[in-house]
Amino acid sequence: MHRSQPRQHQPRQQQNVKVTTNSFEISSLPVKEYTQYDANHPKVFTPEVTIPRKRQEIIHKLQTVVAPEIFSPRAVYDGNVLLYASKPLKLTAEGTGNFSVSLTAVSPQSAATYTRGVYNVKLTETIGESVRTSDMTRLINGRQSDSKTLTATNLLQLLIRQEPNQKYVNNGRAYFTPQGSRPIGSGLELWRGFFQSVRPAIGRMLVNIDTSVAAVYAGGNLIDVCLDFLGKNDVRALALDEKSPNFRALQKHLKDLQINTLTTRKRVRTIHGLVPAAGTYIFPKDDREISVQEHFKAAHNITIKYPNIIGVRLSSKKSGSPVVVPAEACTVLPGQLYKKKIPDHLTKAMVDFATVKPADRLRQITSGYANSEFLVEAGMVIDTRPISVTGKILETPVLWYGHQNQVTPHEGAWNLRGVKLQSPAGMECWGVVNFCSSIRAGQVEQYMKSMADGCRILGMNTKPPIDIIQGLGSAVERVRISLDGLLNKALTHGYARGKMIVIVILPARAPALRTRVKHWGDIITGTRTQCLCEEKVKRANDQYWGNVGLKLNARLGGHNSVTQSAVIDELMKEPFMIMGADVGHAGPGILKPSVTSLVWSYDRFATQYAAFTGLQNPRVETIEGLRDMFKRAVISFGMRNNPPGRIVFFRDGVSEGEFDHVLKVELGAMRAAIDDVWKEKEVQRPKPKLTFIVVGKNTRDRTGNCRAGFVADEGISHPVTLDFYLQSHAAVKGTSRSSHYSVLVDEIFQNDLAKLQQLAFALCHVYAKATRSVSIPAPVYCRLPPLVSVIMTDKQH
Repeated sequence: MHRSQPRQHQPRQQQNVKVTTNSFEISSLPVKEYTQYDANHPKVFTPEVTIPRKRQEIIHKLQTVVAPEIFSPRAVYDGNVLLYASKPLKLTAEGTGNFSVSLTAVSPQSAATYTRGVYNVKLTETIGESVRTSDMTRLINGRQSDSKTLTATNLLQLLIRQEPNQKYVNNGRAYFTPQGSRPIGSGLELWRGFFQSVRPAIGRMLVNIDTSVAAVYAGGNLIDVCLDFLGKNDVRALALDEKSPNFRALQKHLKDLQINTLTTRKRVRTIHGLVPAAGTYIFPKDDREISVQEHFKAAHNITIKYPNIIGVRLSSKKSGSPVVVPAEACTVLPGQLYKKKIPDHLTKAMVDFATVKPADRLRQITSGYANSEFLVEAGMVIDTRPISVTGKILETPVLWYGHQNQVTPHEGAWNLRGVKLQSPAGMECWGVVNFCSSIRAGQVEQYMKSMADGCRILGMNTKPPIDIIQGLGSAVERVRISLDGLLNKALTHGYARGKMIVIVILPARAPALRTRVKHWGDIITGTRTQCLCEEKVKRANDQYWGNVGLKLNARLGGHNSVTQSAVIDELMKEPFMIMGADVGHAGPGILKPSVTSLVWSYDRFATQYAAFTGLQNPRVETIEGLRDMFKRAVISFGMRNNPPGRIVFFRDGVSEGEFDHVLKVELGAMRAAIDDVWKEKEVQRPKPKLTFIVVGKNTRDRTGNCRAGFVADEGISHPVTLDFYLQSHAAVKGTSRSSHYSVLVDEIFQNDLAKLQQLAFALCHVYAKATRSVSIPAPVYCRLPPLVSVIMTDKQH
């Protein structure tokens, strides 16, 4: 790829602003060449080692204890596939070396084949060329990006991460320490750490450093961990049977957790499941049956105090001889990362812990790497002063509401006091299902009267609800019966199913119940639903009900506002579409299908959006069904408007190394879909021009708390790909994060960066549910309801 030259176009009212970033220049690149060795773990380790942290431990011991004379200086290992040495290793003439490494007290030389804790490691020099500094300079000088420059960049990543990742708990990209940790309940605690990443800029390589937070399983006695998870104090709460919801929840929480036991001491064991009343569990021993409680007393002189509470199973379900250990004999090892989604009720605690003011954040990350032996050996030097860049403040778009009311956002926010919606929808057929036992029927009526008043203030014609009913319970069938009852009443009154919207009041901490409601509405019946949380309803004010009204109006097909800017006006000279697309994957180690989504505008102002979703094979980064989804979106748009002449496509979730492949596959699918539509519908108009932009919302680049609309396209821009950083929103708490836009194809604006920046900024103001600008354009921000993603993958798994 080669960097396209941006066109120079300066819109009005732009202010230049100089900001400090959290990026640091690599003032001296590595002076040595590095040789690559194949460390692809299924081939290298015997027996196979599937845990990256354990592979790192084996390679570390290999270099420092087993063969330090060969690994001097120490090589860097990526934990998975490759090992890099700053000078060729003295292996055999064939470039291969075999080593035995013991992680126990057993000597590798005296150990029998496949002795527990002893591993054979086989390293082989790769056929590829050495990694040289010249590969990096080719990249930063903007000449080209290829496999060699990508390998060189990955090597720099390893060099800066190698030492902290060997010392501390890490996820590969960031490391964490227990210093200043905070317990948050549910068997979890929060640890602070640092994220580190190398990326190229024009004329230099940069290190991006940011503070980071991770949820970690609480360590310590397993009984205490379980009680903390359940929010209980009495150990009798752990006397659970297999049918208990708490038993299932605990088992899901603890599965694959690593522990020590009183009988195995330092040997690490893995939890495969739970067993009720573990002390009374009977198993055969020496031609007789014996309980776990009796075995612990006879074999280890350990008295089990709580034989009737849960224990852990340390063997697989298929094992003919299950290994069962009482919970009181187990200790959870500290520092195990929690890789699942944080429970909803802990989100606030996570946000509060992660919130750091800009000055404090900068102070924490301004530390050098001079003490890293890997950087010193490479001859690599990182400047300890953060770089500064000059950007500009974009012109804020204007929002038009009803009766020609013009609203101009200030610092990324605006107020709707005294303002009617642009095109209010009618609330003609609606009802309420209340699943909160703490809210009485009379209170629900008062709350709904306040909500209806809030909708009327916004201009929505709101009739009384057809009914307010009490939910029968949270079980699947009871939820369905409650909702079906309300829907059937609407149908008997002559209302069409598509006109109905159901307001559902949910208890706090009820994600499963919300999932069932959305499954009923989105998948089973196709009925609109709006969920309200008990805690927010009880303390609701006029502003809250106004925000609910915005959501209801958008769901019912109304326009909340219309965004106006010079670039939107230019696009509106002919029909245009805005699209957002993404692929969502299940968590690490979870074999579920990936979920694809395409969100597309269907009105002439690009303020109303519809979405298609689909499933595909796990971990595939390209959208396999894009051609069909894109075709259906264009046809649907054409049914309401003339065929589009321009289509802007925002793609989320693509890393730099995947740009070329994703662009080739997906742009090809888009062009093929357009050909299909033009042929099938016999369209006589010219085919639409396409613009393909990758949006990175998870970028760690921070520029302090700048005003909403700050954009930077110099100083930290990529040497090959046309790109810019936009901070479209104001920070509500802590330090805001800019989003990264990479322009891969631009047939519409011909690489006019100023227009692309204005378009992205304007589209951050069309998110219907908020009176704030959001962090990325609305069609990418709302690309897929997360609940739909969960429902679809769970149903199909």
